[in-house]
Amino acid sequence: MGLPFRQMHSWDYSGPYHGYDGFAIFARDMDLALNSPTWSLIGTPWKKAKVAAKKAA
Repeated sequence: MGLPFRQMHSWDYSGPYHGYDGFAIFARDMDLALNSPTWSLIGTPWKKAKVAAKKAA
């Protein structure tokens, strides 16, 4: 679907997330998911509502 996500209970691709070293792995994985360029593929609901309201007016 083009949306980044982290499956927190599965360590198939990364992890484990326990302990001090695990926090660094978790932080890296979250950074990669939150700063992914795929977020530009979706629109925000509040911007869509503004555009629809302007068209209706």
